[in-house]
Amino acid sequence: MLRVLDFLETLLWGYIDFAAILAVGLYFTCTSKFFQFRTILKPRETFKAIIGKSEKVHGVHPLRLYFSSMGGSIGIGNVGSCITAVSIGGPGGLFWIWIAVFIGMLVKYAEIFLGIKYRTRNENGGYDGGAPHYLVHAFHKKWISTVFCILLCIYGVEIYQFKVVEDTFVDVFGINRHIAMCLLLVGTLYVALGGVRRLSIVCSILMPFFLLMYIGVSLYVIICSDVDFFSLLKTIVISAFQGHAPLGGFAGSTFMMAVHNGMSRAVYSGDIGIGYDAVIQAETKVTDPYLQARTSVFSLFSNCTICTLTILLVLSTGQWCLPHKTPFDCVVAALSSHLPHVQFLMALFFFLAGWTTVIGYLAVGMKSVKSISNRMGQKIYLTYATIAFVAFSFLDQSIALTIMTVSGGLLLLINLFGIFKLRREVQFLENSS
Repeated sequence: MLRVLDFLETLLWGYIDFAAILAVGLYFTCTSKFFQFRTILKPRETFKAIIGKSEKVHGVHPLRLYFSSMGGSIGIGNVGSCITAVSIGGPGGLFWIWIAVFIGMLVKYAEIFLGIKYRTRNENGGYDGGAPHYLVHAFHKKWISTVFCILLCIYGVEIYQFKVVEDTFVDVFGINRHIAMCLLLVGTLYVALGGVRRLSIVCSILMPFFLLMYIGVSLYVIICSDVDFFSLLKTIVISAFQGHAPLGGFAGSTFMMAVHNGMSRAVYSGDIGIGYDAVIQAETKVTDPYLQARTSVFSLFSNCTICTLTILLVLSTGQWCLPHKTPFDCVVAALSSHLPHVQFLMALFFFLAGWTTVIGYLAVGMKSVKSISNRMGQKIYLTYATIAFVAFSFLDQSIALTIMTVSGGLLLLINLFGIFKLRREVQFLENSS
């Protein structure tokens, strides 16, 4: 069974999903005449328009949802996936991460636009929307949306990042595993029970602090490394198109290795096309889909900033080409070159990055399960999530990680197909007037 799952994981993320998101992203980029580039150049205009049109009584403030989006996408996976992209594909992997993020911005824009357009009011004074709703209109078959919801529920129990956060507090601070697990579990379930509204409050408090801290620390180490930035940039571009020769513990890469690893890791770290963001953003007070959808461009830009700084961190310190047990050890070694007591800093980083992802995904799973069973769905799902979190706190999570990766790949494939079928309904507008 595990071999079958491993095969599906390689097939989906290595070939099918990679080609699908590239095709859909390029389609929207060309038909919109590079809308994401024009949006990035007008950040003030975008957020001013959103704030000015968010006086609606129902729903969540759009800026809080912006931080909720980043809380789900900017996680521990950013570190692992980005470092892996460079370790296998060479420094040129960073260039292809930039390309994938640029293309993926409009995929995310499209799913959020459709998620808001087809949302419905719920009994709690909020909205239910996202892929589970617009897929019904795309395929005209309820069962496809139900399958998507089941996969999103499985994907929503983020046991891997829960385990990493727990292990970090146990190893660094010496906290008893049972106590650490219980505290994390209670905090996770508390936020999930409050829905997207409570999630948005927590993320709007934690994420700005995390972003400022990580950006500041990374820039400090990069500057202290006294690296020639222009030479480094030249190496990145050359490696992107020519691959990279063997260096130290690095085995060397080819052009295709740089492209594949860079782009596939960007899709994973940014949660492009998975469906998480569309469910979250559908709760917005803003009634114009294109206004809220434009924040996805800035959300992915923020995600790309974290990925870029992480890679520049290990490139500038030379740690990328040295053998390390895990990608996280590579980052720790890079930070240790200029910062004392880095283990405490990384513990805080893992908590902020990992826990916000865990609570974000579980909140989305809670909303998705309502589409399957409105009466008993959430109770059953919370029971399943509790058992999974507890069980994998003491077990090897490799099988569960594979299951989650395969479910994510299937989510992406179904979602992209639905978005492409509804492509003519996606509008790219310059402003709200």
